[in-house]
Amino acid sequence: MTLKNTTKHSYRQRLLQVIDYLYEHLDMALDVNSLAELANMSAYHFHRIYREFTGETINSTVRRMRLFKAATLLLHSSLSQAEIAKQVKYASVEAFNRAFTKYYGETPNQYRQLRSAKELEQSVFYPTHPKEYNQMYNVERIHSEALTLVAIPHQGDYMQIGRAFEKLGMLAGSAGLLNEHSRSFGIYYDDPKTVDKDQLRSMACMSIDNPNVELPDEQLQIVELPEGDALSVLFKGDYTELDKPYDWLFGQWIPDNQVELADFPPFEEYLNDVRETPPSELLTRINCLVK
Repeated sequence: MTLKNTTKHSYRQRLLQVIDYLYEHLDMALDVNSLAELANMSAYHFHRIYREFTGETINSTVRRMRLFKAATLLLHSSLSQAEIAKQVKYASVEAFNRAFTKYYGETPNQYRQLRSAKELEQSVFYPTHPKEYNQMYNVERIHSEALTLVAIPHQGDYMQIGRAFEKLGMLAGSAGLLNEHSRSFGIYYDDPKTVDKDQLRSMACMSIDNPNVELPDEQLQIVELPEGDALSVLFKGDYTELDKPYDWLFGQWIPDNQVELADFPPFEEYLNDVRETPPSELLTRINCLVK
C-alpha cells in the first residue's frame, strides 16, 4: 500500500469513528472541536476533510440525523415533543418545532397526527381480525437485472441503517468505487414485526461496475443481487413510513393475487439523495423477487 493510500485509509478509519459517535450521541452536544479531536485532526482542517469524504458538511449530517430520529420517535413512541426535543438536543420545543418544520414541511404535531402510529404497530402476519388498509399502492411486475453491490452489514433497528449507509458512502466514495451510475439499495432479511429489533439483519449497498475490485476496508463486502422477475412498489415519502406499503403488499396484495415469492429477501432501491431531497419527496422502490 502506497503512502498516499495509507494516509487515505487512516482518514477513513478516523471518520468511521466519528460516524459511530454521532449516531450514539445525538442527545449530546456535538461541537466540531470535540469531533475533530475524536478524529485526531486539527479543527481547522476537520471541516474540509469530512466534507470531501462524505459529500456534506458535518453540521448538515448532524441536523439530518437528529431530525430523522425525531421523526421516528414521533411515529413509534408516545414521547412528548418536549421529550423528543431533549433527545435530539434542541434547547427548546420552539427551536425543535422550527427546525423540524423547515426540514419536513410540516410541524411535529401535523407529522404525528397525519400518520397513524397505531396502524404502523399492528401485525399483519397473525391478525386477530381482518385488517383494513387505508391506502393501496401500484404494484408493477418488472425484470430486475443482476448487479454486483458493495455493502456494509447492519444489525439492529432498520431505522438505524443510515449509520451503515453513511459509512458505505464515505468508504466506497473516497476509494473511487462509485460513479454517476451507482445505485443505492437496502436488503432486509427479517420481518421487523416478528423479530426482536436488536436481531434484525440488513445490508446497506451500492452498485459497482467491477465485481473483482479490491475493497479498501474490511467492513465492506461484495453482495450479488440476482437477476429475476420481481414485484415492485414505488413509495413516495419519508423512510419512517415504509412499513405502510410493506404491510399492504404482504398483508393484502400478495395473498389476494396468489403470488409465489422467490427465496430472496425484499430489497429497496433509493432513487434520490437523502442529503438533497425533502423527506416528503423521497422515492423508494420496494422489490420482491418472484418464482
